[in-house]
Amino acid sequence: LLMAKILLSERIALVQRFWLKNPILIQHGITINAVELQRFQQAIELAINQTELLAAEGRWAKALYKQLAQGFNFEFKRNEGKLSHDSLADTANSYLDHGNYIAYGYAAVSLNGMGISFALPILHGKTRRGGLVFDLADLVKDAFVMPQAFISAKLNHNQKEFRMQLIEICQDQDVLDYMFSFISELCNKIK
Repeated sequence: LLMAKILLSERIALVQRFWLKNPILIQHGITINAVELQRFQQAIELAINQTELLAAEGRWAKALYKQLAQGFNFEFKRNEGKLSHDSLADTANSYLDHGNYIAYGYAAVSLNGMGISFALPILHGKTRRGGLVFDLADLVKDAFVMPQAFISAKLNHNQKEFRMQLIEICQDQDVLDYMFSFISELCNKIK
């Protein structure tokens, strides 16, 4: 439970760092809702099991989606696996799916490079095979994938443009180095 709480706290820190520096989010007045942030932090601290942490994580993601949708001025509901571009929401959903797989790739490379099994569960282990890949990818999904999916939908980017923008952000932010460092630090914290 301690490692899961560390992961979720790190997600908050990364979102705060990146969203505050993203010029397009700033231009659209998109900020992190302080009430939702405090609610998520408190839920992490008070959680007594993984179910409570997963529920808090879900509420946090919905709050971030809401902020992005309001800032870019379109209605949004998360709909995984819908391969449509009929609306801005459909396009954003498609880009979220695509971007999540990119994040999973970075996470898998990091874990494999360190010789750590992707199957070790921290938070998502009971709900999905390869739980550690999902846990590690989630660190960057909120900070990088979510904003870029909404930005690319709003700017009418195609899949290739979205992918190239997201990969460029991940390279600029040294996502692989960050993941290697975070995993090392996490292992040192639990010794």
